[in-house]
Amino acid sequence: MSTTTLRVKNAPGFRVDASKLLPAALAALSTDDIARLRLLAGNETCEAGDLFDITRSDGDALKLVIEGETRWLDRIGAYMTEGRIAVQGAGGDYAGLGMSGGELHINGDASRFAGCEMRGGRLTIAGNAGDFAAGALPGDMEGMTGGTLTIHGHAGARLADRMRRGLVIVGGDAGDFAASRIVAGTVCVAGRVGAHYAYGMRRGTLLLAREPDHLPPTFVAGGHGFQVFWSLLVRSLASEIAPFSTLDAHVLPHRHAGDLAVDGRGELLIAQS
Repeated sequence: MSTTTLRVKNAPGFRVDASKLLPAALAALSTDDIARLRLLAGNETCEAGDLFDITRSDGDALKLVIEGETRWLDRIGAYMTEGRIAVQGAGGDYAGLGMSGGELHINGDASRFAGCEMRGGRLTIAGNAGDFAAGALPGDMEGMTGGTLTIHGHAGARLADRMRRGLVIVGGDAGDFAASRIVAGTVCVAGRVGAHYAYGMRRGTLLLAREPDHLPPTFVAGGHGFQVFWSLLVRSLASEIAPFSTLDAHVLPHRHAGDLAVDGRGELLIAQS
């Protein structure tokens, strides 16, 4: 097992695809081989050694550390299956795209499509996330289908669009169309939600930690007999971020069902303080 560290030399004036920079793949290479890796940059390629200083140290786990400003680095952790990536700064677009295992931690903001079509593993964003987090690629029918995405800051528009499975937690606000067209899974938002949240929701759960400014007209209040589900949900959130880690299993939330415009059987839960 080893830890590979990539330290940014100078930020390039173009975007770079980081999908080859995975912990398991890099662990099998020498630092010289890593430096010669050719990374896509639009219609061109560049060598990893032109962008990063590369070091290697022994450890107990497969780990990749990326140090420096990397808003230009897209697809960090894309399709990762094992290991851990720690980004000591902001990341670019498509962070955690299609990942099915391992852990990706971004100690800053992430741009658009973070956790897009994620299938497993854990993606944690210490800052804000752009639009389409946990959503689907343009033209695809399924967004996130597994794993856990935690955004400590705010999320942009179309959060968890077309989500089918998994857990999304937002510690701040979410933009317009949050949890739109979801088929299954759980989305938790601690702050405000924008317009048209839960639009086209068929199944799944949207949990709000605060009373929204308005309720969707295609949702109806009511529903009983979900105490067991609520207690299980509270238990699963106990190790996550506040305020969801402090929910009381004995205090049932207000429940609304919908989206009735699509004969939806989803639920909107509003936690009581």
